[in-house]
Amino acid sequence: MEAILTASIREETGKGIANKLRSAGQLPAVLYGKDNLVITLNTREVQKFLATYGTSQLAQVNLVKGKKSSKRPVLIKEVQVDPVKGDLLHVDLYEVSMDTKVTVSVPIVLVGQEERQNDGALVDQLLYEVEVSCLPTEIPKRIEVDVSKLAMNQSIAVQDITPPKDVEFITALDEVVVTAIPPRVETTETGAKAEAEDEAEAAPAPEA
Repeated sequence: MEAILTASIREETGKGIANKLRSAGQLPAVLYGKDNLVITLNTREVQKFLATYGTSQLAQVNLVKGKKSSKRPVLIKEVQVDPVKGDLLHVDLYEVSMDTKVTVSVPIVLVGQEERQNDGALVDQLLYEVEVSCLPTEIPKRIEVDVSKLAMNQSIAVQDITPPKDVEFITALDEVVVTAIPPRVETTETGAKAEAEDEAEAAPAPEA
């Protein structure tokens, strides 16, 4: 289903105007492209889009100016969030050409963990997103990495993953995505030493 964000061109800018817009449920934004435009988005629409698609999926901006409107394909370039409240503050969008490849970061999701042999290994994910190049309409929602056959002391790198059709990995192919590591085992000697140190700290100080 096509994701549509409603936008309107605004003439006024500045911190005071931006705060008024946010109070009214609107989100200040900039649309970069053949003509850079200062626009306003609906905050709830953007929140819903981010929760559903993240920041790497194609959207259509329905740009309204007066009685006229036009749709433009866009990707989210940057999202500014209030560090304390977590509220959206500002969004940068950039217009894309449907016949030109783009480079975006796509989340990595591990699958098949419940099918792994119970060898005691801990599955440690090191890479949580991978950079890909493809046409805007071919951007995958996620890259699944099957760890069902990942054994102790083995790893899966980017080069071990088959990319979706018409998608190319930009991330270095030798970058490790996930590895199966042995569980940490505390030796008896180490444990005894730690216990002795704890007892020494807990003992009352000798009287002078």
